[in-house]
Amino acid sequence: MSFFFYQKNKNIVSLSNAILKHFTGDCFHTPLKELDELLAKKQYNKIVLMLFDGMGKSISETHLNNTDFLIKKKAFEISSVFPPTTAAATTALCSAKYPIETGWLGWRQYFKNQNVVVDMFTNNNSITHEHINGPFLSSVYCPYESIFDILSKNGIDSKAILPKNIDDIGPSNIDEFFQLADVLMKRNNSHFYYMYWTDPDKLIHQYGVNHPLVKRVIKKINKSLIKLSKENKDNLIIVLSDHSLIDTKFYNILEHKDFMDTLITVPSLDSRSAFFHVKSGMNEVFETLFKKYYGNDFILYTKQEILDMNFFGVGEEHPLFQDFLGDYMATSISNYGFTFEKDNLMIGAHSGSLEEESLINVYILNK
Repeated sequence: MSFFFYQKNKNIVSLSNAILKHFTGDCFHTPLKELDELLAKKQYNKIVLMLFDGMGKSISETHLNNTDFLIKKKAFEISSVFPPTTAAATTALCSAKYPIETGWLGWRQYFKNQNVVVDMFTNNNSITHEHINGPFLSSVYCPYESIFDILSKNGIDSKAILPKNIDDIGPSNIDEFFQLADVLMKRNNSHFYYMYWTDPDKLIHQYGVNHPLVKRVIKKINKSLIKLSKENKDNLIIVLSDHSLIDTKFYNILEHKDFMDTLITVPSLDSRSAFFHVKSGMNEVFETLFKKYYGNDFILYTKQEILDMNFFGVGEEHPLFQDFLGDYMATSISNYGFTFEKDNLMIGAHSGSLEEESLINVYILNK
């Protein structure tokens, strides 16, 4: 297995910037050429972007045939950002900025001043799983202006539609998701809607890449999109994902006390790419033990190497970015990830540095 780096100017950030440019004439980063050219051909004023979590190139092409509707509607492929994980990628899409700019780097991040590793979406302590009372640390320290806010300021009806478990007024199942999409698309005004659904990612985490339930939901998505596009031909529908997944085995960090003794806290970031905050004077011991236990499956980078390689994109650096990084980062080039859970039941995972985790098919309906 070989290392894959996200594609410059052909990723989920550049796609978002093409949409921003289309509606406002301005953008933060170079827009995706393929989408920019498509949007310039017509005055599209009704656009709906539908993101199905985890349904990247490798997943959709595993469960759909070449004759299936979505596969025939593939327009181009892009990459996710690094790491290819929902917290980083969907924030990048919704902000049109890279993780280095927003501070949203991964699922869990270490807030140095509070000395706590936090799940960014839930504000839960990543170690105890207890909810941290008060404002979400991610909202306090990593706020960002969404493209929906920007478009609304420019007179475009724009909003994000999220599932009910995330937003109380959102759809509670996939049938309601598509019913709501139909209602929104039939509005006569100029609009841009972002619609996010949690599957197949949630199912793959639980059951693995090739489970029949995963195939069933992807087939349902494919079938539902046929009907939706036919009944809303005046809407340009962009269908994509934030990343793919692979079936993963896990090293439990807690199994090696000598290694854990070099760390200030448990690893942060995500399961297949992890930050390590190392105790003062322990760097050499850390590097030796990392190579001994995990060197065959992960590439280890120093903080300076992470900065030099622009792993987390380009742009104005978030004030806490370097604090979040820690001293080292390991990223998987195998089917292994890290956990510090005694009973980790997850099968499918993502956030590593394999091509199949990062590549995303973009499907365009009604162009």
